[in-house]
Amino acid sequence: MLSNHIKHSAFIKNATLLWSLAGPLILGQVAVVGMTVTDIYMAGQVGADSLAAVQLGGSIWSIINLIVIGIMIGNSPIIGNHWGAGNRHLVRFQFQQALWLAVPVGLIVNCAILFGIYILGRLDIPYEVYDIGRRYLMPFLITGLMFPAFFAFRSTFEGMGDIRPVMVFNGAAFFLNIALDYALVFGKFGLPAMGAEGAAWATAIVMTFLLICMAIYAQRSHTMRALKLYSEFARANVAAIVNILRLGVPIALNIAAEISFFAIIPLLIAHLGSDVVGAHAIAINIDSLAFMIPLGMAQALTIKVSHAEGAGDPRLARRFCLVGFKLVFMLGLIMAAVKISLRSDFASWFSPDPNVQMIATNLFFFAAALGSVDCLQMAASGALRGYKDVRMPLLIQVVAFWGIAFPIAYSLALTDFWGEPLGVYGFWIGTIIGASCAGVGLISRWNIVSRRRIQALATL
Repeated sequence: MLSNHIKHSAFIKNATLLWSLAGPLILGQVAVVGMTVTDIYMAGQVGADSLAAVQLGGSIWSIINLIVIGIMIGNSPIIGNHWGAGNRHLVRFQFQQALWLAVPVGLIVNCAILFGIYILGRLDIPYEVYDIGRRYLMPFLITGLMFPAFFAFRSTFEGMGDIRPVMVFNGAAFFLNIALDYALVFGKFGLPAMGAEGAAWATAIVMTFLLICMAIYAQRSHTMRALKLYSEFARANVAAIVNILRLGVPIALNIAAEISFFAIIPLLIAHLGSDVVGAHAIAINIDSLAFMIPLGMAQALTIKVSHAEGAGDPRLARRFCLVGFKLVFMLGLIMAAVKISLRSDFASWFSPDPNVQMIATNLFFFAAALGSVDCLQMAASGALRGYKDVRMPLLIQVVAFWGIAFPIAYSLALTDFWGEPLGVYGFWIGTIIGASCAGVGLISRWNIVSRRRIQALATL
């Protein structure tokens, strides 16, 4: 009886510590994805073509920015280890190297956006949808230059466990984006009505705001002022940058293995019509908002595990992970119930078109099932990043989503191999299969890695 009480108390204590990190991270992430959801909502009010174009253009941008996020996140566990070990001067050096890396990455992002516009022109879609999508993507050339630098700051702060700027600045950016979207899409407050293109310009302005806020915080905040992040600015160090890439590239490919699966769906169903693409946009963007809960928990686990590893305490790292997995699964079930309960309301809020509403309402059943399994693989992936274990998780994700799920999804959706083609529903079935396989693989991998670290400590 006493043993159960002690275990319960330990669970509550660790859950509280995790939630104190994950809560603000979730709010910050919800604010970021909320900007995209706002774009989708505003575009939906303009018309089905604008909604489809923003979803297509947004899918291209999401593939690019998530790869960038993965690369720059490689900086976070390195910072976390230095911070956990008390090496403050190495934190400063590592931050400066992340900024150096952001420069070439920003230029590569712009090349990728231009290639995305080229790909958009090769899709079997009406010219009006292509033209709106092209004009929507052009302002992202400005956003793309700043985005890697923003994540150099963010990954540094998060690696140290300072998540306040993520919550506060992203929250402010969310409300700023709503105001700018409204003004630039519909032509309010004396500004021109730019339609979907206006939403992209709003994003560029908001990214400028975020980068300036991060730069000021790095200089003025109490914690960062003591580190003197801008002092004795080191030259670009090839070894340090390669160290970030050694972690960041597999993380980026890991994220891309799953997210590109989602992002490519609108491109493959574009020929099915604006109604189908629009309905998918509604379901996937609401699902993306809910996805921020396991993502926030995954980021919190990365921070806690990297700190525990830096302090030489792998047992504590494993305990945090077990608590995090339990929390995220409970939250995933709650969000699944919300998606099903409010499916009709979500559909009607985003589009007045009855056809779009009907398809979107059906898709929320698939979104509920997806969220229930996706949360576990996301949390396990975040935990493994804290251990700096990134190559095997990449292999697991690639096999799960592209080796197993994609052939099933494509054949269900667009061929008669299994019977009548299911269209967009076939792709959603594939995502559920992929997330389930990835979840089993990643949790198994985490169990092996965490036990090995504890055994290695016992042999010392």
